[in-house]
Amino acid sequence: MLRSCWWWARLAFRAGPILSGANLCCAILCCAILSPTLSRASDKKKQLPAVRWTSGAPGCTFEATDDGHYRWTMTGQNLTIAVMVDSQELAKSRHRFYRLLGAYVSVTYTGGEKFEFPADVRIDFVRHHDIVEGYQDPTELSNRLQNDIDTKVFETERKIKKDPQSKEEKTALLREYEKVAAEFIEFISTQGLDPNTVMLSPGNPEAHGWVFFTTNNKWIGPWKEREDFLISLWMKDKVWQFPVSLPPSEGDLILRKPD
Repeated sequence: MLRSCWWWARLAFRAGPILSGANLCCAILCCAILSPTLSRASDKKKQLPAVRWTSGAPGCTFEATDDGHYRWTMTGQNLTIAVMVDSQELAKSRHRFYRLLGAYVSVTYTGGEKFEFPADVRIDFVRHHDIVEGYQDPTELSNRLQNDIDTKVFETERKIKKDPQSKEEKTALLREYEKVAAEFIEFISTQGLDPNTVMLSPGNPEAHGWVFFTTNNKWIGPWKEREDFLISLWMKDKVWQFPVSLPPSEGDLILRKPD
C-alpha cells in the first residue's frame, strides 16, 4: 500500500506514551531516515496537476457495454485514456484469488513524436478510509500464486497420508484448484498491464491491459451496496483521475447479453 509521510508521523504520535524525550526524537528521526525516497517522491507527486473525468465535460464519455462492462473515457491533447470495469466486479472480486479488484486500462497516443507511459496506476478506496493501493505486478502475482499451488499440493498429500480414504475427494479438489489457478496465472501473464515504462509513438500508439488491486487490508471491509473508487494514472506531467462508482448511479444495473 502506498503510504504518505503522515503515516510515519501518526506512528510516532501513537508511540508517544511509551517513548519520551530523546527516545521519541530518535524514533522520529529513524522514521525519516527509513523513508527518504518515499517522502521526496510523495512531495513531487503532490505537485503534479490533475485532470479529472467529469460527466458531460468535453472529452469525457461514459458507456455501458452489451457485454456487461462500464467504460469511462477521457480524451486530451494527443492522448485518450479509458478505464473499464465489470458491472459485477464487486461480487467477482470476493471470489477471486486474494480478493483482487480488477479493471482494464487502455492508453492511446495520437501524437507524432514519443510519449512516456510509466504504467503507474493507483486506486483510492473512497468509502474505506481513502486507502490507496498500487496495482499488483503481474510477475510477482503469478509467482505468489504458483507458490500457493505448491503449498496446496504439499498440504493435500499430507492430509491424504493421514486419511487415505479421502484421496479421491481431496485429489479432485486439488485438480480443480490447480486448473483455476493455472488459468488465472495465464490470464495475468498475458493480459496484465506491463508494469514497466512504455514508450508510445506513432509506430506503437497503445498500451493496455488488466490491473488488479489488493483488497486484503484491515481498513477495507465488506463491500457496500454502492462503492466509490478513484482510479488514477500517474504520468510524468499530470495525473489522470477517474471517479468510478459501482453501480455508476443508485439502482443502476446492466444485464449481459448472451454470447
